Amino acid sequence: MATNDATRVNRTRRDIKAALLVLLEKQSLDMISMSEIAREAHVSRSTLYQHYNNAREIYEEIVGEFKAKVAPEMTQMACFEGIEEEGTKPFCEHCRSSVEYRALIDSPCFMDTYLAELRGNHDFLDVLMKAGYTEEMALALAVFQVNGCFKAVKRYGADETKWREVREAIDAFVCGGLAECVARKQAERGH
Repeated sequence: MATNDATRVNRTRRDIKAALLVLLEKQSLDMISMSEIAREAHVSRSTLYQHYNNAREIYEEIVGEFKAKVAPEMTQMACFEGIEEEGTKPFCEHCRSSVEYRALIDSPCFMDTYLAELRGNHDFLDVLMKAGYTEEMALALAVFQVNGCFKAVKRYGADETKWREVREAIDAFVCGGLAECVARKQAERGH
């Protein structure tokens, strides 16, 4: 009986999130009401409110699911060959190829929501902080890097040939920039 309840809850939550994604294709998050979500998900408003307090909460959960499928930054930068076999993809590739999350990625508030939880969840920060940067400075550099990758995907991601060339250049730029940042801090500290 408990397994059936858990399955039902998971299915309801999945349907609610799918409904929000459908609605995001037509309008911005701040224009979507809980009533619209309930209708699209084919659940009652009371059922919807048993699971979520508002549309933003649903949206943030979906962004969290998206993030869980993004490979750790340092793994991406090391160009680890088995990265996609582990069930994750580099951020840029996940943004480019994700059909499931297309409406999420295209929504105006995606990057702000994605970046809001970057602190403590981005191994790029750890490398910079270990080198001697403050958490705020490391966060600023990580935000710059993620935003830049996102903008490049939006501009060049549709053309496979162009994208491959752009991604190689970006990877070299980011890796070189990180190495230079670490080297500067080590030089400042006399290492």
